[in-house]
Amino acid sequence: MLDYWHIIGAMTLPASKSVFSKLVQLEAVDSTNKELRRRFDANTPEFFAVTALQQTAGLGRLGRTWVTESAKSMALSILLKPDSQRQVEWITIMTGLAVRSALYDLGVSATIKWPNDVLVEEKKVSGILAEMIDANAVIIGIGLNLEIQDATPETAISLTELGVEIALPELIERIGQSVKSYWTRLFENPELEIQQLQGELRKHCSTLGTKVRAELPGGKNVYGTAIAIDAEGKLVLETPETVSLAAADVWHLRN
Repeated sequence: MLDYWHIIGAMTLPASKSVFSKLVQLEAVDSTNKELRRRFDANTPEFFAVTALQQTAGLGRLGRTWVTESAKSMALSILLKPDSQRQVEWITIMTGLAVRSALYDLGVSATIKWPNDVLVEEKKVSGILAEMIDANAVIIGIGLNLEIQDATPETAISLTELGVEIALPELIERIGQSVKSYWTRLFENPELEIQQLQGELRKHCSTLGTKVRAELPGGKNVYGTAIAIDAEGKLVLETPETVSLAAADVWHLRN
């Protein structure tokens, strides 16, 4: 398996150890999140990660799938070990901002669509799915489009389309390093880092100030203008009453 990764220019294990406690590299898997969960036990270290060239049943939010054709998209799952609910509340948004920051270093100006998408020109380049294993273990799954895939929807965009040529192993290393940097700050000083994250969101969240349709779990729709993301990571809508949403699928509406 690792021989195949080396053929496409995979990172060596010593390089990956600078970021991950262990990086499992697979040619194909149903889902990197599922695979990490299968390998998890009480002794699994934080920043244990699983990546694969191909996903056949990748996971998205609200039961959707994220299919990864071979080496055309980054599929990376990372284990984090929060010790407070405050950290858990912000893990998804934190990861989105970390991905945005890594893309900025590659010359890509991206924005965050609350709660878990990274957009370029209002098209999705990356999606994030957080899954709790227990109160002190969360899997962060990150999908990021490298190239156009056969089943790519019109609402998606890839790094190749944006003029970015980067080897998959280098991208994994960059994304991992950015997530680790953000997570270290959130873990060590949650309240201070949450304030910093809120400040970043005011600059880089394309949902804020936008009219949206929010589809709640269960199918109910709420329409309004996104005016803030509060200290718990909830999206605040003016509808005209003010409501706070902890979980929803958000669609930006054109004026």
